[in-house]
Amino acid sequence: MKTTAMVTSLCFIGILLCTCSPSSENASTAIPIPIPTPVRVMEIQAIQLPLVAEVVGRLAPNREVTLAAEVGGVVAGYGADTGDKVAKGSVLISLNPSDYQLALKEAEANLAIAGTRQDLALKAYTRSKSLLPRKVITQDAYDKAEAEYLSAGASLERVTVLVDIAKAQLVKTRIRSPFDGHIATRMIETGQLIGVRQPLMKIVESDPIRIKIWLPEKEYVRLDRNDPVSIVIEAFPETVITGTIDRIDITADERTNTFGVEILVDNSTLALKAGMTARVRITTSTIPDAILIPQSTVLYRSDRNEVFVAGPDNRAILRQIVLGLSAGEKIEITEGLSAGDQLIVTGGQFLKPGDKIMISASAQAEAK
Repeated sequence: MKTTAMVTSLCFIGILLCTCSPSSENASTAIPIPIPTPVRVMEIQAIQLPLVAEVVGRLAPNREVTLAAEVGGVVAGYGADTGDKVAKGSVLISLNPSDYQLALKEAEANLAIAGTRQDLALKAYTRSKSLLPRKVITQDAYDKAEAEYLSAGASLERVTVLVDIAKAQLVKTRIRSPFDGHIATRMIETGQLIGVRQPLMKIVESDPIRIKIWLPEKEYVRLDRNDPVSIVIEAFPETVITGTIDRIDITADERTNTFGVEILVDNSTLALKAGMTARVRITTSTIPDAILIPQSTVLYRSDRNEVFVAGPDNRAILRQIVLGLSAGEKIEITEGLSAGDQLIVTGGQFLKPGDKIMISASAQAEAK
């Protein structure tokens, strides 16, 4: 009886154990709870996006001229040297005027002779006019007096012109500055014999100073003469100066297919020198309500570009976007995003559409 009772008890306990313990098959088919992916987001805002053309140019004089001799002669002296400031009309180079002074005196003497001849011819012609009607002189004598009078008048005009030419040549022995500026180069020396058209000095005007730049056609078509211009000279990197657009080419350079633009910059201190390098920024227009996002958030595909945004149920939503202009580390989005969207800026590389996400508290604060 004892043995039978013990066996019955053991069987009952075994049945209970088999009923209470789960089977290994049920344990392996249990659905795991998904773990949200931690991300950071930023709230997209629409801003005014300035369109800026950035180019490099070189400074050049506002005006530049190489003086050349209009008459030949020996250099008697020069009144300014390289680097000197000169005023408009000041004498820069003097040629020995002796030969030209003598030529003027000779022309003036010939003028006096021609004047005397013209007076005598006039008197003879006047007398002949009064005698001809009375038949005191012949028609031939009258015609001769008239011809001598007309010839004397022509000779007087010719000699008068020669005097003017001699005076002009004498004036040209003193070469003057055509404008206020500085001597860039002196090419002659005292005592040197120079010829006509020989270069003598180069003069530059550096206030204001000029910058020549070249723009591609996509930026040229947005350009306006009143666009604001900011400039940084490489020699003075901490200083930003302003300029004004002075000239805009109307045809493109055939070699580069770019359009020339000239900018004037105040240079009253003369600190800026021709040949310096300038970095020029021209704000050509502004895009209203532009959407800018970090370029690092864009998922570049072979046939499309996408970003992840946070949905209202804390799930990742994949958006296809259209890219616009680049602005440093950011890029414009023309389609696919709107102001107020929560753009996922970190953690997106681990996401799939519809994944559960967890926005960090610090990121939510930044978004607000």
